[in-house]
Amino acid sequence: MKSLNADELLNVWEQGLNQPLLQRALMLLAAAFPEIKSDSLAKLSIGQRDLLLMQLRERLFGQLLLNRSACPECDEQLEWQNNLSDFMVPNGKHASDQHFELEKDAYQLQFRLPNSLDIAAVVNSKSALSTQQQLLSHCVLEVKREGSDYEPDHLPETIVQALMGRIEQLDPQADIRINLACPECSHEWTVLFDIACFLWEEVNGWAERTLQTVYKLAVGYGWSEQEILSLSPVRRQLYLGMMGA
Repeated sequence: MKSLNADELLNVWEQGLNQPLLQRALMLLAAAFPEIKSDSLAKLSIGQRDLLLMQLRERLFGQLLLNRSACPECDEQLEWQNNLSDFMVPNGKHASDQHFELEKDAYQLQFRLPNSLDIAAVVNSKSALSTQQQLLSHCVLEVKREGSDYEPDHLPETIVQALMGRIEQLDPQADIRINLACPECSHEWTVLFDIACFLWEEVNGWAERTLQTVYKLAVGYGWSEQEILSLSPVRRQLYLGMMGA
């Protein structure tokens, strides 16, 4: 993994402003993992991709996560802390092009794990099929019933659910959920931890704060953006303090 300096991270942030979240996540990874080709990053399973995003997040902002959520029953605002290590699953190190098999009842399926390209295709689709059905249509490579070819779109619900369960087992990093309980009304619920969304919000907040710092130092000292960004964060804050900012 490459250590991104302030200028490099700002460039990725700027380029990603008008992009969908999936593209933003891949852009961050492409900058941090130049040794991995962009098309290979896009073909990583969702869990593999998210593990890299967690590693990048640790490099950029550390282990500690500050989370917030609103109770769906009484709207009480909750805040809690986690460490990234709480969400890192030591499993799912499959090759991005690896194929798997599922046999249930009279059905035999060959499939691969969902990746970012599959998610993007589903998000941009206008199909009448459900999101789950569309996603599986990309990932199911072959279906046979009692040895004969079978149309994947016509799989019974029991087979679909068995397949989704098998995908979750093979790629557990892709579905990290947190159990919460409201201290005000005792309501319990589960939230999905989306590292792509979480990390981009952090990068966005960091970028805005950094640009505000650049502006103040440029006005106060007449330095260029590059000169300011080349300073360590500690020195930038010290110079701001000397200005009384």
